[in-house]
Amino acid sequence: MFHLFKKKTKVPVFDYIKSHPDKEKYFVRIKKWSWINSEQITILKKESEGKIKMLTLDYWHQEMFLDADGQKTILEYLDILVKQFKKSKMEIPSDLDKFMIETLFSLKTDLNAIEFKNEKTEIDGIFKEPIKK
Repeated sequence: MFHLFKKKTKVPVFDYIKSHPDKEKYFVRIKKWSWINSEQITILKKESEGKIKMLTLDYWHQEMFLDADGQKTILEYLDILVKQFKKSKMEIPSDLDKFMIETLFSLKTDLNAIEFKNEKTEIDGIFKEPIKK
């Protein structure tokens, strides 16, 4: 009886992703990384002069980097994010698809931390697990 009054999370219509050329691409991480603490990671970037630079990521970049396992498409990932919002009983942003794609492209182009692939791809062993301290 009480489930009739349960508030349902409304799922917006995501138009941005429908016509996006990379929506069927898989995404996989290609950078070494390590945990800084129990909640935050750093990715390691080798500079042109050979120095190693440690980059910390904001929440969404970190989540999407860790989720970049090469086993789901960008379109499938949107569904996963929607389910996470629903499970948390949070309002689903109407531009979640655009935000997600922009964040993935930032990881790909700005940080060179992930790659887009045409088919499912296994994470290279050196990028799968965090670097041991």
